Amino acid sequence: MRRLAFVALLLLVGCKQHSGPRVYVQPHYAPDANGLRAMWADILDAAKKDDRDRVHDLMATTLLSDAEMRRLFGPKADALLPRYHQLMGNLINRGSVELVANVYEHKYDAVDGFAAEDPAIATALVEPHALFAARVRKSSEDRGLRYDGYFVLDGTWKTFNQLGKFIDVVAPATTSTPQPPSGTSSGAKSAPASGAKTAK
Repeated sequence: MRRLAFVALLLLVGCKQHSGPRVYVQPHYAPDANGLRAMWADILDAAKKDDRDRVHDLMATTLLSDAEMRRLFGPKADALLPRYHQLMGNLINRGSVELVANVYEHKYDAVDGFAAEDPAIATALVEPHALFAARVRKSSEDRGLRYDGYFVLDGTWKTFNQLGKFIDVVAPATTSTPQPPSGTSSGAKSAPASGAKTAK
């Protein structure tokens, strides 16, 4: 009997060790600036506790799938996907670690959520959405880390991150890539690793 119990325990442990990756579902937040502020308040709270897994998980819920990108950008989506994957990979992975470090170093303790237009994104979308931004800062200061490109899709907060900076330099998949003038670069600049920028 004891042997059977021991075998059952080993099987249970084995199942846990070989289970697939945990799927984190974004909590419900209101579809307005207050909702974005609430989500970032949760991210800030996790960062203050050095809970990097929760920061990562919350950030990851804002990632758009390839199908959602095609729904939003139509034929231009396929050309934008590699850049979007790069931006979001930086935001979710390295950016989560950097946020925790910045919160600790600068003693950030406040969050803002506000409407923030991005003409490049708005023009490229085939399905329009109101855009928002979040700012993490110290309560006694106006400046901090700003995160752009947030919107609500089917009741869940998502982000384009800094994709708007690259809309005009990425050609649709149906056309050839334009060549920059002789002696110049393509105009594309690397975004900050974290996906955040220091701004008012």
